[in-house]
Amino acid sequence: MPSAPSLADWFPPGLVEARLPALGEWSPVPAPGEKWPLDEATRARVLGEARAALGEPWPALPASLFARFARDGDRAAYQAPWDARRARLGRALLALAAADGADDGAAPGAFAAFADEVMDGVWALCEETSWVWPAHDFRVLDARQGLLPEPEVPTLDLGAATTAVLLSLADALAGDALDARDPLLRRRLRGEVWTRVLGPYLERSEWGWYDGSTAKLNNWNPWIHSDLLLATALTVEDRASRAALVGKIVRGLDHYLAAQPADGGCDEGPHYWWRAGASLFECLELLISLLGTGEAVLTEPLIRDTARYPLLMHVGDGWSVSFADGPARLREAAPAVLYRYGLRTGQPDVAAHARALRGTADPVLPEDATPYDLRRVLGALLDPVWRAAEEAALPLPGQGWLPGTQVLVAREAEGTTRGLLLAAKGGHNDESHNHNDVGSFLVAVDARPLIIDVGVGTYRRETFGRERYGIWSMTSAYHNVPEVNGHGQPPGRDFAARGARAELAPGRAALTLDLAGAYPARAGLRAWERTAALVRGEEPRVEIRDAWRLGAAPERLVLHLLLGGEVTAAGAGRALVRPPRGRGLALAWDDDAFAAEVETVVLEDPAFSRMWGEAVRRLVLTARAPGAEGTHVLTARPAD
Repeated sequence: MPSAPSLADWFPPGLVEARLPALGEWSPVPAPGEKWPLDEATRARVLGEARAALGEPWPALPASLFARFARDGDRAAYQAPWDARRARLGRALLALAAADGADDGAAPGAFAAFADEVMDGVWALCEETSWVWPAHDFRVLDARQGLLPEPEVPTLDLGAATTAVLLSLADALAGDALDARDPLLRRRLRGEVWTRVLGPYLERSEWGWYDGSTAKLNNWNPWIHSDLLLATALTVEDRASRAALVGKIVRGLDHYLAAQPADGGCDEGPHYWWRAGASLFECLELLISLLGTGEAVLTEPLIRDTARYPLLMHVGDGWSVSFADGPARLREAAPAVLYRYGLRTGQPDVAAHARALRGTADPVLPEDATPYDLRRVLGALLDPVWRAAEEAALPLPGQGWLPGTQVLVAREAEGTTRGLLLAAKGGHNDESHNHNDVGSFLVAVDARPLIIDVGVGTYRRETFGRERYGIWSMTSAYHNVPEVNGHGQPPGRDFAARGARAELAPGRAALTLDLAGAYPARAGLRAWERTAALVRGEEPRVEIRDAWRLGAAPERLVLHLLLGGEVTAAGAGRALVRPPRGRGLALAWDDDAFAAEVETVVLEDPAFSRMWGEAVRRLVLTARAPGAEGTHVLTARPAD
């Protein structure tokens, strides 16, 4: 497999120093007085959404809300109004651009009203004690120190970086309007961005997300770096500081690339890809634009392959392959970013996938766009090729294997969601947003997942603390893997699949691996070979073949299946899984060897119930008389 490219070779310090434009010489938005590409319908919507908030109080962020994370583990109570403030400012900034120099008829003086709204929003964010999310603040994470953030020692996290880039865009979009009110506004904005974000990034070294020293290198690295890079370009005047920041960002991205699998996969899953692979592309796109060179970095195999990951992981009808914490239905996507990624890497099927994800939605402001991300809204708005792109069909590749990530995805027929889809994984139990799920698999029928990974509940303190693997949805008992002698899979890098190999043929796609290494020694396993196969042809089916060998006959041996539909018995060793509508899945196992029981898992957390309804089912197959060696085959076929 190809090695990771070195961005420091593509963008060395000397080149950065020589070619980096001075503050004010580059901007991602139209210059003052230039016409914005807003049709009347979009313009009316932009103005209407922002106008609805005028005169309303800005959401409050009291200390007691921040303190809830340390007190009871709740992080949403604070993040909801935090998000609402930033969405409101983003909408006001776009409305200010839409109203500039125009009288919208319904509200004369709109420009002045929106300029005041922007002023209020900028001031409100600058007045916040901290921009960090409570779950990430260094002081709060050490429970011995306190409940609240220390303003003199700011933590640099996703929240702080997101705020910095929003204020930087406010500088670019509304700087003149802010200066007309009081030049202090712009000076303070730039000062806060430097003091809270850019200065700490440049001057301090405790950011584990930067180099992997204290945290996994995951989506945080490219996401934060994409924001730091734009904030640097739009707010830092000193040329030496600008060059130093860009140079450190390039080195930080190299740390990320060196840690990525050479297959372009994302072990966090497709949901997080939109802030991992997509943000990486935004970093490269911005570096190329700022420096006026380096376009050929996009031909690097790892960069190109990273763009392909969403295609392989797409199930259909809004569903995605959902290993780890990522939801089975994406909560966030940015098709315009993927579209540009596809075009600029010369991969028309990637661009087609992005255009198909958009469907008939507004290319700039889809109704269900959450969170409101002004940067990506502007990227879509200011891309005429994206706005004019003709409808496209999903490419839906027939099969693919990611050897570094150890994920296989195969569908019954290329180019259609009709029929079976199998996804299976190996890997290890210390992946980003890890679940203890080595050897697990998913099966969908006609784009509806029926053998499932339930995903993750609402994020709380316990989700990323010592209690993580006490949460049921993280354990191997609630994934489609065996339990041996009462033991499931523990967390940790050492608990991993062995000998993973894939078969990709016209009539059959399969992943074979030894699961024994994913279990503790006290389970007594010497080998557990699992083959997950999609068989095409006149009788399409998924086959899960397990062959085990232990040092002695186990006291207990169990196979689990988590099912996303109603389950009914269909005879000895038979069951039907039915979704709310459409075809189901007929399951068959060896009833002589395994007794079956169906359990109902009630879903009280809305993060689960929004996806799967009020409950999912767990089929528990318990060996009647397990031996030290044995084999079993489970089959799954579409059922009308």
